[in-house]
Amino acid sequence: MKKKIYPIIALLSFVFLSCSSFSLESLPYVLNGEFVMEDNSPDYSICGVDFTLLNKSQKEIKGMNVIFYLFDQDGEPAAECQNKISVQIEKIISPGETACFCMSLDSFMNFVPENFLVVDYLYIARIVYEDGSVWDDPYGFMAFK
Repeated sequence: MKKKIYPIIALLSFVFLSCSSFSLESLPYVLNGEFVMEDNSPDYSICGVDFTLLNKSQKEIKGMNVIFYLFDQDGEPAAECQNKISVQIEKIISPGETACFCMSLDSFMNFVPENFLVVDYLYIARIVYEDGSVWDDPYGFMAFK
């Protein structure tokens, strides 16, 4: 019995110690997203998300995979669309630069929302840099630490 417990304890220790090394300071970006629904927007017909991204790395960003969830005002998953949104964004962002851009949610919507939705659990799962290198956090572990 003891022989079976030691590997489990070792594995759990490794997992918890590995997770404790993640911190917000080690993220190569700062990202904010806000749900928008304005009349006559050039970026969308129904609604979108306004992003503000600061590239904290020393490399030029070429593209990224952004993931976020949409909730209603009561904190429930949004009925108007799929809850989890994952999008590829191709955008050149220089080191130290802050970029603001809007992404359309039109293709994700089942019907027009009556109220504003809330963007939550927003993180970047992958960043591709101009030099070909890649930064990955596929499950948002670093962003949610």
